[in-house]
Amino acid sequence: MSELPYDKTDPYSIEAYALRLLNIRLRDIDIDHEKLLKVIKGKGSLGQAIEEFYFLYKPNSTAGPDFPEAGLELKTTPVISDKAKFLKAKERLVFNIINYEEEYDKEFVESSFWEKNRLLLLMFYLHEKSELDVDLVFKLIRLFRFPAVDLKIIKDDWEKIRSKIRDGLAHELSEGDTFYLGACTKGANKETVRVQPNSDILAKQRAYSLKAKYLNIIIQKTLANDFELFDQTEDYKKVLGAGERDPLVKHSKLDPSGILSPIIKTIDEFQPGETIEQLVIKRFEPFYGYSESQLNHKFGLKRSIGKSKYYDLSKAILNVDGDVIEEFEKADIQLKTIRVEKSGNIKESMSFPQIKYKEIVDENWEDSELYDILSNKFFFVVFKRGDDNEFYLNKVKFWNMPWNDIISMSVIWEDTKSKILSNDFEHFIKISAGLIGHIRPKAINASDLMETHLGTFEKKKSFWIGSHYIKKAIE
Repeated sequence: MSELPYDKTDPYSIEAYALRLLNIRLRDIDIDHEKLLKVIKGKGSLGQAIEEFYFLYKPNSTAGPDFPEAGLELKTTPVISDKAKFLKAKERLVFNIINYEEEYDKEFVESSFWEKNRLLLLMFYLHEKSELDVDLVFKLIRLFRFPAVDLKIIKDDWEKIRSKIRDGLAHELSEGDTFYLGACTKGANKETVRVQPNSDILAKQRAYSLKAKYLNIIIQKTLANDFELFDQTEDYKKVLGAGERDPLVKHSKLDPSGILSPIIKTIDEFQPGETIEQLVIKRFEPFYGYSESQLNHKFGLKRSIGKSKYYDLSKAILNVDGDVIEEFEKADIQLKTIRVEKSGNIKESMSFPQIKYKEIVDENWEDSELYDILSNKFFFVVFKRGDDNEFYLNKVKFWNMPWNDIISMSVIWEDTKSKILSNDFEHFIKISAGLIGHIRPKAINASDLMETHLGTFEKKKSFWIGSHYIKKAIE
């Protein structure tokens, strides 16, 4: 092979070479197009083609990164353009498959995830339904390594995944178990399974992944040219140990966005062994027993009757100044306020986005919007009514739905899909059935309708989780 057009030991040289592809297609560059088209016979092989025909190395399935001399892993991933022409991630970013029989016996610094993905070359291409891979255009290309605070959270996530595998519970893994680093299903179908240690139960094949919301932050900050690239060696050592260093050292000015605001500003805010969940709860605990009016006075907030008032109070307690809590946004965590009556009962059920009648008929359960929401983590902020009828902060809790209950919700989802396919919009599962979830209207008024796959229009409805179930979840 002739000399490579980049220094394979230098991640910045590899990035500079990759940037030549910005805003152009593989079809447009000077390579063997006849051979290329034999490799790319349709869709789904863009990453392989980039490796073989542009970077000039054979794709492999080794445990290490794609560019071993530079310690750099290449990831191609699609973005879509929304109605406002903003770019956002089309899907989660999937890393290597988890070998349950090997990973459970390792520490994070020797794990397959960290060995392979400590430094990434991210190549975002614009997804077009009608285009072949050779005609897809790269819109963003950048080096990326995890900021130290994120890495601390990811390390804790990895240890939660490992703990379940060690306990013989790989079959119960859920993306709701963790914050940033998920264990998503990965395989040709739901029958793709693997053996696991300490259990005879076959577990679904899973891979490490980052949620699409996390990628959206990378995209936003890349477009704004404000993602930190400075030396984090000392912070990396605090997370990983004395022998570790920042895999990407380069000084540049950081100009942070005011829209996102982090709970944790520096790695030193963590106490030894403390997780982000423990840190967040600790921020709320001094205010247990405070009324809404006392909290408003404490933080200088105006009394509000709007739906965002509890979110604003939560941000104030967490010392978050921006519009969005960065860690919750990256982890796709839904903050839900729950109001408990003096009796201990909860009046309101919990609603989810409206059912998209045209889309659900073509979905599978594990690709559905509801599955994605229920597989993630929730943060409950619980207020309880006092004798003076004012609500007082009672507790907060991170929660994700147990696997068996997700299975129960899948039955409700399948029943709903089946009835929509049968053009039956009047006999969805009701709250009176006494199940975990039910279907009921969620619309502005009677004329607020949703189009169906048949071209007709029906009342907007959504999935709900019953108040009796929420009461048990927060206890």
